[in-house]
Amino acid sequence: MNILLTGHRGFIGRELHKRLEVKNLVIGIDLLEGNDLLTCEFPKDIDLVIHLAGKSGVRESLKNPSDYWVNNIEASKRLFDFYDDTRILYASSSSQYEPHLNPYAASKYVLESLAECHGNNVGMRFHTVYNDNSREGMFFDKLKKNKLEYVTNHTRDFLHMDDCLDAIEILIKNTTFKGPVDIGSGHSTVVRELVHNDIPIRNVSHERQNTLADITVMKSMGYNPKHLKPIL
Repeated sequence: MNILLTGHRGFIGRELHKRLEVKNLVIGIDLLEGNDLLTCEFPKDIDLVIHLAGKSGVRESLKNPSDYWVNNIEASKRLFDFYDDTRILYASSSSQYEPHLNPYAASKYVLESLAECHGNNVGMRFHTVYNDNSREGMFFDKLKKNKLEYVTNHTRDFLHMDDCLDAIEILIKNTTFKGPVDIGSGHSTVVRELVHNDIPIRNVSHERQNTLADITVMKSMGYNPKHLKPIL
């Protein structure tokens, strides 16, 4: 299968690229390699598009909201228009359930609305993805480096990278499912319980208070997450 993978050098993309290239021809497009989705040439003869490129991060979206519109919506629209007759799996987020909270969540909400106009697409509503090699500057990275400034009373559905990749592979094989779908562990963890040292608790209004993936649909396709709670 010829697969176009956008964001192949990103947190999820680089791990997915390793897994898929064993049995497929994977063509990567990434801004880190100078390929802007707003201007780059798209390859032809593609059987499947996996669209992971885009801006992530709630706090950063509050500082630069326009970047999230350009990168998550305008760039995606150009991709969807070009591959209008091709199946596309695209990265959405559990944040889209409450789009009023921050520009990142709003961009994913609009992205899903945009995708509805382009037929054969699947919106992968990723919950909080983590790995043994944590994303730099994010919660687990700061926790390991003892650099957390504060902790919240939020609960989160933490999705291990291996389970995330398993879910994507299931959606690659299932060519009939369309629309958005939750991808998570189906288990909720109190964030402050992962922190064992004396870190101040802060209320944050621009983030979702609680997240929990409804994985009923994914389970019906054979998804069975192995990591229900982070082990640090």
